[in-house]
Amino acid sequence: MKSFWRWTVKLLALLLILLSLPARAQVKLRLPVILYHLTYRGPGERTLLLKRLEEALVDRLRAEGFRVEVRKERPADLGRVLEEENFVAAAWGQVVELGGQVSVDLFVKRRGHPEIYSTYVSGALSDWPLLEKKAAEALVAALFTRPKVEAIEVAGNLRVDQEVILEKISTRSGEFLDPEKIRKDIKEIYKLGYFEDVAVEARPGKEGLILTYRVLEKPVIQEIVFEGNKAVSEADLKKVIEIKPLSILNLKEVNKALEIIKALYQQKGYYHTEVTPEIKPLSGRRVKVVFHIKEGHKLYIKKIDFTGNRAFSDKELKKLLSLSEKGTLTWVRKAVRTVKSLVSPEPAAEPGVYSRPFLYRDLERIEDFYQNHGFLEARVGEPQVKEKGGWVYITIPIEEGPRYRVGRIEVLQDLYPRERIFKELTLPKEKYFSREALKRDQLRIADLFADKGYAYAEVKPELEPDRKTHTVKVVFRVDRGPLVYVNRIEIVGNTKTRDKVIRRELLVVEQRPFSASRLRKSEARLRRLGYFEDVSIEKEKGVKENLMDLTVKVKEQPTGTFSIGAGYSSVDKLIFMGQISQRNFLGKGQTLSFQGLLGTRSSRYALSFFEPYLRDSKFSLGLSLYNWSREYEDFTRDSSGGSFRIGYPLTPDLRVYGGYRYDDTELSDLNPFVSDIIKQSLDIKITSALEFGLSYDTRNRWFVPTKGTLQQLDFELAGQFLGGDSEYLKTVYQGHLYFPLPLPRDLVAHLHVGAGYITEGSGKKVPVYERFFLGGLNSIRGYRYGDVSPIDPETGERIGGTRMAFLQAETIFTLIRSINLKGVLFFDTGTVWDKAHGFDSSELRKSVGFGIRWLSPMGPLRIEFGWNIDRKPGEDSSNWNFQLGGTF
Repeated sequence: MKSFWRWTVKLLALLLILLSLPARAQVKLRLPVILYHLTYRGPGERTLLLKRLEEALVDRLRAEGFRVEVRKERPADLGRVLEEENFVAAAWGQVVELGGQVSVDLFVKRRGHPEIYSTYVSGALSDWPLLEKKAAEALVAALFTRPKVEAIEVAGNLRVDQEVILEKISTRSGEFLDPEKIRKDIKEIYKLGYFEDVAVEARPGKEGLILTYRVLEKPVIQEIVFEGNKAVSEADLKKVIEIKPLSILNLKEVNKALEIIKALYQQKGYYHTEVTPEIKPLSGRRVKVVFHIKEGHKLYIKKIDFTGNRAFSDKELKKLLSLSEKGTLTWVRKAVRTVKSLVSPEPAAEPGVYSRPFLYRDLERIEDFYQNHGFLEARVGEPQVKEKGGWVYITIPIEEGPRYRVGRIEVLQDLYPRERIFKELTLPKEKYFSREALKRDQLRIADLFADKGYAYAEVKPELEPDRKTHTVKVVFRVDRGPLVYVNRIEIVGNTKTRDKVIRRELLVVEQRPFSASRLRKSEARLRRLGYFEDVSIEKEKGVKENLMDLTVKVKEQPTGTFSIGAGYSSVDKLIFMGQISQRNFLGKGQTLSFQGLLGTRSSRYALSFFEPYLRDSKFSLGLSLYNWSREYEDFTRDSSGGSFRIGYPLTPDLRVYGGYRYDDTELSDLNPFVSDIIKQSLDIKITSALEFGLSYDTRNRWFVPTKGTLQQLDFELAGQFLGGDSEYLKTVYQGHLYFPLPLPRDLVAHLHVGAGYITEGSGKKVPVYERFFLGGLNSIRGYRYGDVSPIDPETGERIGGTRMAFLQAETIFTLIRSINLKGVLFFDTGTVWDKAHGFDSSELRKSVGFGIRWLSPMGPLRIEFGWNIDRKPGEDSSNWNFQLGGTF
């Protein structure tokens, strides 16, 4: 009995909660019950009292969610009536009066239950209103027991699948009815965001209640239309608003879109713009959202003034602003703005046009500028904007305050020597205090500690300005926190590349101390692979404060490529080149490539394979086979051969390698008047050579890097002791250096230098095709390959040299940021000479030119055009080359 009352009280409380829900989310448990007329035992008649009591009982039951039907006489077979007429329960009772005291006895019969529940209340007849209330509460408590849930149904859903709704319903068939669960179900269904109304209805079944979760879906936005917009395109409007076609209608989001549209017009200088949304109903719970736009007009800036500025002139401060005064040169500024929009995705103010959003950005720029030039306490006040005669006049108040120099600097820490810390700081080098330098030094100190495993180190700068000396004492307090270990490394996004291919490039290892520099280098190594469109490594605190989890996120890109290329020269005319390769063969990081070249006077075929981690070791293996033929002016060369190379990393960036190359060359169709060097090559058919080299690579990406270096030093030793005819030692160095230039943004300098030296053996057996020739895409552009070479004075033929040097200097910049299209301006110079004649600076050849580079959807595209700026007789004045790679 105690458990019954506990459950009854609990259900009453829950029922009150459910009934307090908004009407659009209520639980409509309209349970049908019968109330039979009450009887009376006592002196006299109490017809009026009985009627009042019955009305009180009915009102209370209906208020609690019951559907009540009042009947006269209770039948003998009450259980059959409940079953046949689908009532969940029946109630009846009697009022007994004796000596001024009254007892109200109530009885309840539930369908499917043989027993009859009874309850009563009693008191003085004079307290009859109180007895009515107590009797009603007692009857509700007697009726409100837990029926079972027989079945669950979903109704009203048109577009949302029924299974989606059922997944959110925790109530199950066969369970006792739990209003708390139902309330939770409603909330979970609402969270889906698809419904305007959710209600639960109950009807009696054979073995309990059948619950129907009835939903009303929100309308779906079928179309978004803008009317009246002329100054701003529909594409720009759709880009900034967050509501989209086929999304659920949300009036808050519509109103938010309205404000965004107004802000966009303000940003473009259009003020007093009115935007009115209209929701047009369509069939099938679909709507069309129409934004009616009444465009305002542009406000032009007549004058921008500053007050309070003593250290910097108005002219200096105006250079910081994106806003500008309208004047005669406004059209020039517009042209510059158009060009900048191609380079930078950041919106720019229209020259001469007032824009409130840009004005407040400019205020922040001014304040930052002052605080980065020693004015620690500088403040920029609220600007005065006056509109007069169609013009805008802006006055910006400035409070400069005193100018501070950097005073004493302290770093309170116990890990590094003072000298090591101060080596990283930039504040001591500043003439005046700079918040930008302060922030930079704060990050550098934190990075030093993170590099030693203190990933969560906190560096808090404290400033102590001295108004007398106008200096600022800076104290960096370092709380290094716990030594952090890498707990777990998870790799996501690699649909093709195997986990181990990625893990072997990581310099951070699970269960080892964390290192910030190793993490950065790991990311750079992954980018250098060229397998991924995007790479990021996210850090997250582990289960303990001294643990960190890393998530390596990659986005695969096609690594199979087919490339086609073409070149043109006055000798070879058109040359067509093709290559098919897979840089991530079978997802194992291997490279397999086949290359072919076909021209009017030459052909070449080559097959190569590279395994960067041989049998999961640190050793790499490269193999190649080739066969090629070329017709020169005075002879034809047919070659075939192959090579293998084994490499090993000495450090993450430095690799050593060695190998062997075999070449079998046959010269034929010689002109009888060719140079002696070419004639000597007739007897040098076999080149059997050992190779050795070093490679140092710190580039941040494989295509158009922005920083880092690639340096290679190669040695090749050929001799008769290896079974060949050639005898020489060839040394070649090539270095690439990439570094960003300070202004403008995204400007990268690239220097490429090359030098070579051949030491001839005792028999001077260096075939002409192993000598140095320059010209072409990778040495001196503006010349075709072989144009830069010593000339035999007797025959006038280019015969190559035993020494060479060249320099490529180029500037890489962004042409169109949205597609990452790069432009190139270059200057190349170099020459080739031999031991007999020595180096002659007057023989340096030079060229200038331009080009574009683009990682297109079809693969890397490179087009470059160069002019020969010191043309000699018989040379082309210019040359162009292009190379296009496709992906698969």
